[in-house]
Amino acid sequence: MMRKRIVITAAVFLLVIAALLGIKTPRTNVLETDRIPEASGIAHSLINENVLYTHNDSGGEASVFAIDTQGKLLAEIVIDGAKNRDWEDIATAIDPQDGKAYIYIGEIGDNGARYPSVKIYRAPEPVITKADSIYQISDVQTYSIVYEDGPRDAEALFVEPETGDIYIISKREERVGIYQVSYPQSTSEVNTAKKLGTMNMSWVTAADISPDGKYILVKNYPGIRRYKKGKRRSVTQALSGKGKNMPYNLEPQGEAVCFDARGKGYYTLSEASGDAPQILYYYK
Repeated sequence: MMRKRIVITAAVFLLVIAALLGIKTPRTNVLETDRIPEASGIAHSLINENVLYTHNDSGGEASVFAIDTQGKLLAEIVIDGAKNRDWEDIATAIDPQDGKAYIYIGEIGDNGARYPSVKIYRAPEPVITKADSIYQISDVQTYSIVYEDGPRDAEALFVEPETGDIYIISKREERVGIYQVSYPQSTSEVNTAKKLGTMNMSWVTAADISPDGKYILVKNYPGIRRYKKGKRRSVTQALSGKGKNMPYNLEPQGEAVCFDARGKGYYTLSEASGDAPQILYYYK
């Protein structure tokens, strides 16, 4: 209890100092559940207003949790037939062909770079109502993926909204790799993640692309960078650039970032640390 009070007091002190200096501070909400102690990814809903999706990483339940933008748990979404060996990131996207909204869950963690293949699960996004707290999703597609240059650890993925291509950014290299799994992804054959380039960043833990596809956020432990893609540049061209450092309050173990539904602001969420509350940050 004493540690919790110290952490909260320190946070309030920092907010006061920031206000005095004229620094714009993020909105903060305490995560009102203990079901997500190892939050490792976050994504905004495409069909539910003010809803975010998150999940635990390695060894957790094969479930996605819907929370509102104030940090309140709304529902558990059970992904039938899936296993959580090491879920590391999550994304949402509209399929370019059928026009439906899907949740993409990246089982792409591989600390020792020893797994010959990794997986991405794709599940249709449910309509979240106040009447239901548990959703069982059985219509789940599984994409098996191999990297063309061999196994590696990764914790960041996003789906390009116009093309449906999945992008994975590796984690540990001095210059991390940018990989593309082209649309349409196969459920019957192994998909190859093609290395398209590198970016001047390391220890990447999360990424997201804005709903209009014009901006990309990439997060590592110390900070967040935003890359401008626009209409004419490719994802690789954008990520190969310098990027812009964005506001970020250092978290205990921040491994999640996503744009809001309009692409005007972004959320971050960290794993739990001791007795300190988990904070959902919103930057605008």
